[in-house]
Amino acid sequence: MSYRALYDSIQPLPVHIRRKLIRTKVQEIAEAPGIQVLASALDTRSVRGFYVSPRNVNHPLVKQFGRHVIVVARGLNRCWTRFIMVKELMHLLDEVEEATDTGDEFETMLSELNVPSKEKSPQTLAELKAFWMALGVLCPENIRLELQREREEGRIDDYSIALRLRIPEAYVHNLFTPRYSVNIQAIIGG
Repeated sequence: MSYRALYDSIQPLPVHIRRKLIRTKVQEIAEAPGIQVLASALDTRSVRGFYVSPRNVNHPLVKQFGRHVIVVARGLNRCWTRFIMVKELMHLLDEVEEATDTGDEFETMLSELNVPSKEKSPQTLAELKAFWMALGVLCPENIRLELQREREEGRIDDYSIALRLRIPEAYVHNLFTPRYSVNIQAIIGG
């Protein structure tokens, strides 16, 4: 699986994985020579960023740039911008059936994310998967385990972990839940 190659490539790296390195590796794996990243005014109560595939030939951004486009909400702090950009990069590794290629699919995904339901569309599942994938490449496993020990011993708090990893503090706790390992193993096929 393509994510496995990305995940494995960051494992030996020190803390603070550079997004440029992640972007370069994703471009290589996805065979995507060009990715346009833009900042735009977005209502961050519902969306902080999104990805548009070049397969979506009718989308105005694809018409303008002719390549993969990642849009990140303007005004986010550095940690949020970094996390959102990396999460959206993970969509370049999506399977074709997971792509959100229409406005209707995007609206369905947003509503499914906000309302618990038993069955989710492939697009919503891809969105959830992208979240875990981003966490997995922004924190190599050996560093995660070290931070978990320090956290359990009370030597570090979530804010300090967020600063070290340069990710939003709101997402730090996810690194230490049982579902983190379950989700990462399911995604990498382990």
